[in-house]
Amino acid sequence: MAELNLTANGTEQERILAYLQENASDILTEKINNGTPIEKDGKTLINKKALDGFMKFAEEEVLKLIAENERKGRQVRCIEDATVFGWAIHYFEEESIEGKLYNQDGTEYEPPKPVKKTTKPATPVVPYTPPTPKPKPQMSLFDLIDEQNKPEEKPAAVVEETDEDDEQPTPEEIQEILAEVAEQEQEEKREPKKGSPMYQHYMNIQAKYPDSIIAYRLGDFYEVFGDNAVTIAKELDLTLTGRDCGLDERVPMIGFPFHAADVYIAKIVQRGYKIAVAEDLNTVREIAVDKSETVIDANTGEVLSSVSTADEPDNDILAHEREIAKAFDKDALIKLSDLLGNIFTLE
Repeated sequence: MAELNLTANGTEQERILAYLQENASDILTEKINNGTPIEKDGKTLINKKALDGFMKFAEEEVLKLIAENERKGRQVRCIEDATVFGWAIHYFEEESIEGKLYNQDGTEYEPPKPVKKTTKPATPVVPYTPPTPKPKPQMSLFDLIDEQNKPEEKPAAVVEETDEDDEQPTPEEIQEILAEVAEQEQEEKREPKKGSPMYQHYMNIQAKYPDSIIAYRLGDFYEVFGDNAVTIAKELDLTLTGRDCGLDERVPMIGFPFHAADVYIAKIVQRGYKIAVAEDLNTVREIAVDKSETVIDANTGEVLSSVSTADEPDNDILAHEREIAKAFDKDALIKLSDLLGNIFTLE
């Protein structure tokens, strides 16, 4: 297995690095060592992540988990080691999470500085001073006589000029405008958010298998969303987290690693549930309570194969998972737990 190009600062990060080195797939190793392309500010950059960035990410995930449980009236006392290691896999796997950005030539990317707009000073307004009226010439006696003999002129009709721009809308027009705005707001509220493309695909599979629990393969983990995630978290005593799926609130989610998937799937089936395992965009394995497994093409509905699952979970795999946890120094884990806020349960 290739060495990961990561630097650990302190014993806490060394334990995370050891887990990644042991469990990262070839694809994940490539992402960690060489980074992933990302579009930003109209440029194609290289996104590379470090363990320092993961520590900040883990702190944010802990705060989100505490807030979510407090909203539901529950108190978070501890978080399992496997959850934190799962966060590490997700942090380096998810390409939308930004680390340090580099240009194509390897230099560190610096975002463009905002351009300050310069405004011209306003031209001072000189107040208007009307001209001083000239005095009327003094009238002679004959001018006075002529002025008195002039017929009285009727005043012309005064037409009030109005500026169309200054006209105010009538109360009826105001009510019509308010009604149109209210109708637009109602239409926006009625239109539900569909979520991210990944979540839409997940829900399409769920619609095809309404009586099954959908386990969706994302990188090195299988993930279950929504009410099914809440149910499985209680049944298997797993930590319930959440994922941002493009909706107003985070969707409840539980995950389990793919290399131990058979153990978790067998446990779910033993408790009387049907499970449909989505390996990719086109293939779904449906496993029923009677331990029979059917592989189905998700697009055509064609049954590809049918086999039987194991009667009992592979306890050796569970033992192996526990051995991985024992491989870490307990004192170091205690320090990491203190750093992140007592999130581990140490046996």
